[in-house]
Order: sequence, then C-alpha cells, then structure tokens
Amino acid sequence: MTVDADLTDSVVLKAGNAFVVTTPAGEAPLAGFHAFGLYRDDCRFLSGHELRVDGAPPRLLVAAAPAAATAVHELTLGEALRVHVERTLAEDGTLRERIHLRRYGREPVAALEVEVALAADFRPVLVLHDMVDIPAPAVRLDPVAGGVRFAARGSDGVERAATVTADPAPAAVDGGRLRFALDLQPGESADIALTYALHEASARPRGQASAPAPGPLIATDSELFDRILERSLLDLGMLRSQIDGRAYYAAGVPWYATLFGRDSLVAGLQTLAFDADVAADTLRLLAHRLGTVTDPLREEEPGKVLHELRLGEVAAGDATPLSRYYGTVDATPLFLCLLCEHAAWSGSLDLFDELDFAVEATLRWIDDCADHDGDGLLDYAPSAPGGLRNQGWKDSAGGVPDGGGVPLEPPVAIVEAQGYAVRAKRGLAALFARAGDRRRAEALADEADEMLARLERFWLPERGFYAMALDCDGEPTPALASNQGHLLWAGAVPGERAHAVRDALMGDALNSGWGIRTLAPTEAAYNPVSYHLGSVWPHDTALVAAGLRRYGYDAELAAVFDATLDAASHAPEHRLPELFCGFGRTEFAVPVPYPIACRPQAWAAGAVPFLLTEALGLRADALEGRLAIHRPVLPPWLHRVEITGLRVGDARVDLLFERTRGTDHVALSDARSDGDLEVTLHTAGP
Repeated sequence: MTVDADLTDSVVLKAGNAFVVTTPAGEAPLAGFHAFGLYRDDCRFLSGHELRVDGAPPRLLVAAAPAAATAVHELTLGEALRVHVERTLAEDGTLRERIHLRRYGREPVAALEVEVALAADFRPVLVLHDMVDIPAPAVRLDPVAGGVRFAARGSDGVERAATVTADPAPAAVDGGRLRFALDLQPGESADIALTYALHEASARPRGQASAPAPGPLIATDSELFDRILERSLLDLGMLRSQIDGRAYYAAGVPWYATLFGRDSLVAGLQTLAFDADVAADTLRLLAHRLGTVTDPLREEEPGKVLHELRLGEVAAGDATPLSRYYGTVDATPLFLCLLCEHAAWSGSLDLFDELDFAVEATLRWIDDCADHDGDGLLDYAPSAPGGLRNQGWKDSAGGVPDGGGVPLEPPVAIVEAQGYAVRAKRGLAALFARAGDRRRAEALADEADEMLARLERFWLPERGFYAMALDCDGEPTPALASNQGHLLWAGAVPGERAHAVRDALMGDALNSGWGIRTLAPTEAAYNPVSYHLGSVWPHDTALVAAGLRRYGYDAELAAVFDATLDAASHAPEHRLPELFCGFGRTEFAVPVPYPIACRPQAWAAGAVPFLLTEALGLRADALEGRLAIHRPVLPPWLHRVEITGLRVGDARVDLLFERTRGTDHVALSDARSDGDLEVTLHTAGP
C-alpha cells in the first residue's frame, strides 16, 4: 500500500492506551490510505474527520499541542471568520472537541453551514502498516440523539463502536456528516462541542498505573536546549502507557504504540536518571511474559523476552504471529542490562530478588537457546513464515547486508547482541557478588570473558573495524555500519582497538553531521532514504556517543550531542523523530525527514535525556551510596546546567555544572545531597 499523507508535521495526542494523529489543520482525510485517526488498544476507531464551513476547508494559521493530551488548531476562512478548534483526549479514548467560530467584519452571516464529516474503519494498526491482512469489517452507521454512532464487529467477534454527539445538536445528519446552521452577527461567536466516546463490548478492566514520581528539574542557560529537552520529556510522558497497572514506554505513534521488548527496554535505560520506576515496571511486565514453550510460529522459546505485544483484534486471532511475537535476539540480554542498571540507580537488590526467576530463565536462554549453529554466538534463524527475517534492531528485510548489498542468510549473528550479553553477564556478576553468591559471580564473569573472546570473529583487520554481523557460514560482512558503536557502549571493545572503532564511526562515511548513519555511503546497499541502510536514528547515535564517552572520547561525545541537538532544533516542535534520512549536512541545510517515521518515538525521545546524562558523566552506584561524576562536557554553546532533585537510591541531589569562561572545561560548581549519598568527581581516565 502507498501512504497518501506523510507524518512529518502531524499533530499527536496520547493518553493511556489511546492516541490521535491528525494533519496540522486537525484533519484525518476521508479519502486515501493514511495513518491519521483516533485509536485505542491497537485499533483505529475513527479514520476520517473533515471540517467544512460553507463547503470550504478553513485555512490553517497555526497548530500546537501544549500538553500530551491537548491540541489547538487556529484556522481562518477569509478575513471575516476565525475558526478555533480545541481537543482533549482522555485515557479511555474519549475525545472532546470544541469548535469556536467568531465573526469579524460588518455584515451578519445568516445560515452559516458548518459540516463535520466523519468516517470509521475499525482497522488494526498492523493492517494499516501493511503487515497483516484481515478482512475489513462492515461498518454500520446509526443515528443517535445529537449525533451518529459507528459500529463494527471484528473477526474476533468483538463489537467496537464510536458514538459522536454534539451540543448543540446538528440540524441534519447525513450518514457520517453532521451539519449545523449558525446565524452570526458581527462580533458574535458560537461554539459546537463534540464528544467522541469509544466502546468495546468485551473490554477488559483497565488497571490504573501509578502516577509518575517527580523527576529532576533541569535548567540551563540556553532557551533552545530547554525547549528540546522539554519536548523530549513531554514525549516520554505521552508515550508512558500501562498494562495491568504497570507503566512502560510504548515504542512509537502510530505504528508501534504498544509494548516492545527492545524499544521499551532501551527507553528505560535512557531515562533511568529521570524515572527509574518506569524501568522497574517494564522489567516486571516483560518478566511475566517471558517465553515458556517452544513455538516456532511465534519464535517463542523458554526464557526469551518478547519482541512485541499487540492488543485487540490482531491478538485474538492467528492472522499473524506478530500479535505476541518473540522474534528478537537482543531484547533478552538488554533485559538483563536494564535490570543491572536499575539496581545501580535505585540502590536496591529488591527487584533483582523479585525477578530471580526471570534472571535464571533469561540466562538459560542465552546459554542454551540463542545459538542455532553451535558456534557460541547469539544468532537468529527465523522459524515463522510471517515473522521477521532480521531480528536485531535493524529488523527490516534488507537491514543486514553483505558487501554486495545482499541480505545475509540465517542464522545471522549480529555484533551488538554479543556486546549486550557481555555487559549483561558482567553486571549480573557484580549483583550476585553483592548478594553473597561469589561462585555464581565468578562463573558469570568468566562467561563474559569467553563471549568477549568470541567477538574476535567480527574483527576485520584489513578494514580496521568490526563487522556488523556474521552470515550462516560464519563469514563477516565487510559493510561499514553503526552497529559496532553499541560494542563501545557495552564495554566490549579492547582498549587498543577503541581508537580504530572511533575513527570508523566518526569518519565522513558514517558521521552525517546530523548523527551516525546506519550504513556508510561507500557500501553497495546504501540508500539515504531507507529504513536501516543509511538513515540516521537518534537512539543509535546516542548509544554510539555513550560508547565513545565510555572509552574516553569526550570531544566526540560533545560533537555528536551537538549534532543531535542541531537536528532537533530543525524538527517540528523540536521533536526528534524515529529516524531521518541519511543525507549529510553538506548536502542539505536541514535534516531530511523520513515521511512515515513515528513521531513521537520512545527511544528517539530518550536520546537527549540520555546524552545529557552521559555528557555530565553521571554514573550512579547507589548500592555503594555513591554518585560518581566523570569529566563533564557540554556542547560549546551550552555553559550552565543546573539539576535539582536527581534521585540516586533513597537520596536526592542538586548539581550545578558551569563552563569556565573562555575554555572548554566544564566544572562541577556545586553539589548538595539530601540523604546518604557521596558525590565524587573524576577528572581523568575513562
């Protein structure tokens, strides 16, 4: 299918598991294939909304979404009529809309006709994303007092409906068209209030997630930076969703507004300094949904962390294994990485103890199930006809190519998954040691070293960097890609090789000037307008930057941070998208949008908070009652950062960072803690 309207400038509202996506003018076109509409629990209830005044569409002046669940659209029809539309979304999917019309000029308007034309299709997100084929339901329209009701019965037997009522009641209802007749004298105004209520015959009881704990307050000397950070945090708050009363970050709107193992875990990692409670709930949600059986259709195996979880009609049938799908090789070690990092920020082993069953199950999967060809590496070999060919984060069909641009044949071992396993086992070794199990700790440390040794198979001495993957014959692809930057983040690169990896990542081939390309332009498969073969992903760039920082490349971290902020400054509402095209800064003066990228996307929204945490060198060890600060750096135009109320264990700390006038040096000027916390400053060494 071809999407008729892109999402670059879309206006998004989200509350709970419901969201709205419209054009800047507030519309969801009645015609064409697009992703605009009103959604809840993976189903689009309303697919069309067009406002017409005397048969004409009002012209957009400005649109804004001042809060996650509120939007305003300022429209005009000539010089004489202003149209102001306000919308508010509730967590149950109820949308309230006020259309305010004000007459200017000297002449009265008699029988001004206002029409709100609506449509509904009740289609699952995966159908709209062209990933599942389910017959379209027959949609019924029934008049109700003051409006109209759309209803359909899905293939799962569930009756879904959207009831639209208006105050004042429409003068006429013609199918899905509500018509109002207004008389306006000069200077007069009138309001039309519409309520869109969603119904589902077998809706499950909705658990209520706890309110987020107050995060740290951050103030800087740059209004631009403050706006970018605020947008990132607002987007994360918007994507904060819940299942059974547990919070998690939905991956992205509109295509991935649900629990994704990899995406939700990475977003949890990025935001530990801002809201560690979401990370804890995400771990609990995934722990209680670990694979329990061997199911080739869903790629499920005992102890494996799921890839994605869908709700609604898709989940009820067998139309696709993607409704509850385990086709991911990296979510399982990332689960353990987040568990270890959560302990470092929370200062408690309580969650580690609570999820001990998941620790054991995931380690067994890594050791016993993740290797399909017996070479000791985590790999994937898809077993589901409707599943994913590639099962790392570059999961498009061609996302892992060889030197000639041909997708690798499975089983495929991607390099970053090995690095995640190294980091996970090292982190668990430290937690087991702290819990008093020295024998287990030593065994895990040895296993991490063995995995580190096996990473030698990915090293390309003739090219001076790591291969992104090995194919079914154990041959490394020589394609230059960003994956190796994740090895730096994982601490899985020997020190003597770090500089070569740094050169590969920061050279002109991968560094676009807006971020790190997924694949270099020198490679046969490169395409800057592709999903994974040359595009720039903010989360990927941020992990690369954090890895460079870990190995002491502070200037490179500052440069990548600066480039990411510059890209955000050009984005609508300063919102970093899921990805943008891979054209370089020398080719275009602004980042080129990828038309159907998710906006907002959780790990894109988490990129700036994560980069700030890394740039300031904040390393929590709350289990030891310490917050270590390593060599703070900032982009050259940012001189002062003040953090108030940073949670580290049971303590809260206020920090002030200031650039020494006329230098690149950023100093920790003040640190005050409320609680038992030692703050240490480290000015040398990685």
